[in-house]
Amino acid sequence: MSSPSISRPEAIDRFTRGLPAVSATNLVAGMQKVTSAVMTHGAVVVTRHDEPAMVLMSIDRYLALEQAAEPDLDALTRQFDDMFARMQGDEAAAAMEDAFAMSPAELGKAAVRAAGRGKSAKR
Repeated sequence: MSSPSISRPEAIDRFTRGLPAVSATNLVAGMQKVTSAVMTHGAVVVTRHDEPAMVLMSIDRYLALEQAAEPDLDALTRQFDDMFARMQGDEAAAAMEDAFAMSPAELGKAAVRAAGRGKSAKR
């Protein structure tokens, strides 16, 4: 993890804020209580020497995290195929002919216009 914008202690605080904490000793002694807290809150911070050491989470929360991290390859393939098909049509060929006929200044203005359309489409 080479992100200079957030330190490990800051990341720990940010992602564990609001989660109940339990020491490793109490975890062993009170697994039933800890399990209840996990099921209520979705996760519990396990501390060691009063420092966050790990997060114990429900299987549903774990699966949600794993699924969020995995790209939907079928959806990405469909997007690529659709984009590729649009690039093969007569309209795309005509647009490329027009682009190659433009001066650098005209091409720059067209790029700025296209970038502006992309911003409004994302909103």
